[in-house]
Amino acid sequence: MINMEGLDCNNHFVPLFPFGAPNQSTIIANEKVVIKDKDDNALLSGNAEVRLDLLPRPRIRVHIINIELSDLEAVRLSKRIWSGELFTLDLNNKKHVEGFITSFRSSYNENHSIIFSSSSEPIIGLGDDDTQMQYAVFHLFNFKETLVNNGNLSKHVHLEADNWVVELKSLADDVFEKLRSEGGYGLTHVGCLRKKDDTPISGKEVKEMLYALEHFFSFAKGAWCNPVCAVGFNSSDRVWESWSSPKVSGFSQLGSWFDGQHSEQLENLFPGFISKWNDADWNDTLHKVIYWYLIANNSNIDAGIVLTQTALERLYYQKLKENAKSKPKDPDRTSSKLNNLFCELNLPIELIEENTPRLKKLADEINKYVDEHITEKRKKTKMVWNDAPSALTGMRNYLVHPVNEYDSVTFGPAIYDANKLGLWYLELSLLKECGYSGTYYNRLTEKLIENAEEVPCKSKL
Repeated sequence: MINMEGLDCNNHFVPLFPFGAPNQSTIIANEKVVIKDKDDNALLSGNAEVRLDLLPRPRIRVHIINIELSDLEAVRLSKRIWSGELFTLDLNNKKHVEGFITSFRSSYNENHSIIFSSSSEPIIGLGDDDTQMQYAVFHLFNFKETLVNNGNLSKHVHLEADNWVVELKSLADDVFEKLRSEGGYGLTHVGCLRKKDDTPISGKEVKEMLYALEHFFSFAKGAWCNPVCAVGFNSSDRVWESWSSPKVSGFSQLGSWFDGQHSEQLENLFPGFISKWNDADWNDTLHKVIYWYLIANNSNIDAGIVLTQTALERLYYQKLKENAKSKPKDPDRTSSKLNNLFCELNLPIELIEENTPRLKKLADEINKYVDEHITEKRKKTKMVWNDAPSALTGMRNYLVHPVNEYDSVTFGPAIYDANKLGLWYLELSLLKECGYSGTYYNRLTEKLIENAEEVPCKSKL
């Protein structure tokens, strides 16, 4: 029986591994290891350091040094490594990890060394799916700095949903200053998760919640941001460890709906997000839409426009599935599908010059061209850009289709506005689907962070 007395996540906002300055490698564990081939034959053994290496890109790597091999054994191993063979790493004769030897340093005068990389992460270094724990502590790299909560200076964020409590705390300011000036990868937050009723948590439950948090924090940041190197505790004892590396790219300050001057936004969104995530009918859609959103927000503008519309269409078909009992008509035009989606979510569809001036100018030119050059009979097959959905799909068609139907019209400058508008709709659609109605950062108006706007409800963009 686990003793739950005195449990307080607030006492555990200290990194559990010796993470140093940004971009430094960190020793996660020291283990005795054996490398085996696919036939379970032992090839070598030794003492190893399990490391979180951040450069050239983040990865959990096992560094094995002082390996004793004969010259012939070294030559044979080298050939197997360069052939791309898959090996198995045994940790203390308990854990079996498949992966590749990505570095082999061979010397005729000294002992050899290798670096082993797992083919997948996380690696469960301690415990298993059935391990019971009181709470788990995790680490976030390159997340947005959280400074203010409901108008008060606070680096602490408190999330609750169902029977889960997740606490998050931003670390020292100098970490963010170094990342902003030098880039790369650095630990920015420490978090703790537990059950609200203080019941024990299994390793399987922790893994599932960490996966949900990966998508939650990533959606908030606008780029991948996964909890890493989680440790589960029973009282003061470590009973479970998950070794993983951050998926994040180098430090950047990409735009998204969330800003750290209003960390209550995370607290307000979390219950609705987890509700959708746990909904069997919604989980796959939420997973895919966030995936496409993150790629779109981090891609070249033209690719972003295409992926944003893909994500919006997926949301439309999810809503169509939900409303199947009322047998709604599925329109042929994609612009009509987006129109229906935005209207059902109470989002405005007008194309406003103030926020997307270049796109509005292009829409006026397109409509003028259609009016002057297209016969009345053919106008039925030509799309007039009379609102935001038709402008978004029109821009996507221009980028994807091989023939430009509007020869005398210049599209180029308006592409930037179309990309920004599409991402705005995608962020607001996801927020609305999660029942969110608080403030957000509006990428269209780009107002100062202290002027957070309310999520719109059929008002102007």
